Amino acid sequence: MSADRPVVALVAAPGTADRIRPLVAALARRADAASLHRSVAPDAVLVADPAAVHRAPAGLPRAVADDEILHVTSAAGDERELPLPGPDVVATATLPPLAPHVRRRWRERFGLAPDLVVDCAALAPEDVPTALAVAAAALVDRRDLATALALGCPTVTTASAAAAVGAVDGEHVVVGLRPDAVALAADDRRAAALSLAARRLAVARLDPDSAARALLTAWGLAPHEPGAGLTRALDELGTAPDAPVRARALAAVAGLSPHPGGQ
Repeated sequence: MSADRPVVALVAAPGTADRIRPLVAALARRADAASLHRSVAPDAVLVADPAAVHRAPAGLPRAVADDEILHVTSAAGDERELPLPGPDVVATATLPPLAPHVRRRWRERFGLAPDLVVDCAALAPEDVPTALAVAAAALVDRRDLATALALGCPTVTTASAAAAVGAVDGEHVVVGLRPDAVALAADDRRAAALSLAARRLAVARLDPDSAARALLTAWGLAPHEPGAGLTRALDELGTAPDAPVRARALAAVAGLSPHPGGQ
């Protein structure tokens, strides 16, 4: 591995590259990712389809995309599975989760109905994130479902939209219609449980950046970053990449030596 960035070779059969495109874009922010014939001494291999596994060099860590799963093998031969993000993806670090009690305060501040239910299909796309950030509950179609999950919005959606992102009825979302959204808006306990689970699903399954970090870690190729543990914690809290609190926190630990056992 190079001093700063690992090298990841990409292997794809014709017509299969699209499934790994979001992950590759995220990997490129942490590694040198290029097709196999352009990679020099790769440290790992990402294969877009099981049919192309035979083209991957032997003896290297690898990950094989198969439907919605990455089958990952480390240099030591350890195997695990990770979710493969896409086609519905979201950058969760740019969308901080808002718990129901926070949403209530925002509604009070702006004089909105305490049990506000929004229907995203009736909104312009640019207005959707703001509406989802303050709603007590929302009716959301597939177009906006990833955003709703990232924001932790208590969400009512269709069965097909939920299935597309791996959301489970009653755990991450409610599959139903407007009366279900009205009932959800009045049930603080249920709304809070769905909000937390929705955010966790978005981070784990829909965020290519989270997937890239998890993949490099599974390969044993995650580059050392000062304050990496703090960065992960800030990401989990939904702190925006350009938030002043993030800059101050990372600056405070920048001069500290890493723990001998890693972060």
